Amino acid sequence: MKQSLAVDTDEVHERIVTGVAALEGVDPLSLPPLFDAVDPDALTALFATTESGGRRSGHVGFTYADHQVTIEFDESDTPVVTID
Repeated sequence: MKQSLAVDTDEVHERIVTGVAALEGVDPLSLPPLFDAVDPDALTALFATTESGGRRSGHVGFTYADHQVTIEFDESDTPVVTID
């Protein structure tokens, strides 16, 4: 099962956990801590505005709770999280 979420950059780490929980049909608190897979502060930094005021673009992927998580972002304010 695959799920794509448009997310607010301030909540991307919460959306990952709640998205995986929805796919698994479990309470988000029953999942392992996200920081076991990726540094949530580093994710926030990826989406932060650059010193020149621009937005970054790219993608990042990692495994969390046996799911592949990909976050794609561009100059828009809406990164997309895909969970496989």
